[in-house]
Amino acid sequence: MCAVPIRKEYRTLQPSDIVPLFMLFKRAAGLAPSTLEDYKTTLGHFFSQHPDGLDFPRERTMEYLSGYENPCSYNVKYAYLKVFWDWTIVEGYYRGDRHPLDGLKKRRPRGRIVQLSEDEVKRLLKQPDKRMYAGARDFALLCLSIDTGIRPGEALQLLPEDFSAEKKEIHVRAEVSKTRTPRILPLADETIGAVRKLLQSRPREWGNAPIFANNEGGTLAVSTWTNRVKTYGEECGLRITSYSLRHVAALLLLRRGADAFTVQRIMGHTTMQMTRNYVNLTSEDTRRGHAAAGVLHAVLRGESGGVVKKKRIGKL
Repeated sequence: MCAVPIRKEYRTLQPSDIVPLFMLFKRAAGLAPSTLEDYKTTLGHFFSQHPDGLDFPRERTMEYLSGYENPCSYNVKYAYLKVFWDWTIVEGYYRGDRHPLDGLKKRRPRGRIVQLSEDEVKRLLKQPDKRMYAGARDFALLCLSIDTGIRPGEALQLLPEDFSAEKKEIHVRAEVSKTRTPRILPLADETIGAVRKLLQSRPREWGNAPIFANNEGGTLAVSTWTNRVKTYGEECGLRITSYSLRHVAALLLLRRGADAFTVQRIMGHTTMQMTRNYVNLTSEDTRRGHAAAGVLHAVLRGESGGVVKKKRIGKL
């Protein structure tokens, strides 16, 4: 009965009224703080460029997205704005006739999946100076990243209580996981040893500080870790970031015989689609290896390279 008057009243609301309501909804839904901050940043940027975005939602959204040529940046903005506009429609705040993103789709990213050989991984692991705390921390974090493909933002929030040397695993809690779904990651003995040594070398007064804490016992920033990985890579001739290690882990797992479903669970992919990208790359490895071997070609041509002579097959 009161739906119509409320809808009219909604039309007087401004972005400064609606965005806080949307953020409140997302906080109540249990989104990670980093994701909430991304929503706040994106919507703040959108409405700062287009203060009349609520009055002309479709036009202003298209203008905003047209400013992003990079597919990855475009897709991130597209995803956040879609969730926001979907919410405004459900709540009755929307003022347009068509969905702002009607007819628009995400773009196919041009980004690369980073591939490193096992020798290159070995070179990378030799870079940190393990005699220093920061070096021992970085070595253990490199081991964990390559061993499990954990996201940098997840790894840097892990606490000592999440690590179990006895069970050979580490627990990514729901509040830490990007997908808000907890998962258990099995660990190699080398990773267990590196993490155990790191925890044993820390000052006792740090208590339950993050496993991979900074030099003061606080949380190490993702940007700081990314820069350190980039520097280590440059020192051994590799072009990588902290997130690149996630790509490397997935490919190494598949190439060492792990099945796609196991990789999906370990990586924390919500669907098989992303895992399939890695599977496709390893399938290409298989095709290249098969072509290089040329088994049937060698057999038919003979070991010496000559054509195998035909033999008459008698009647049965």
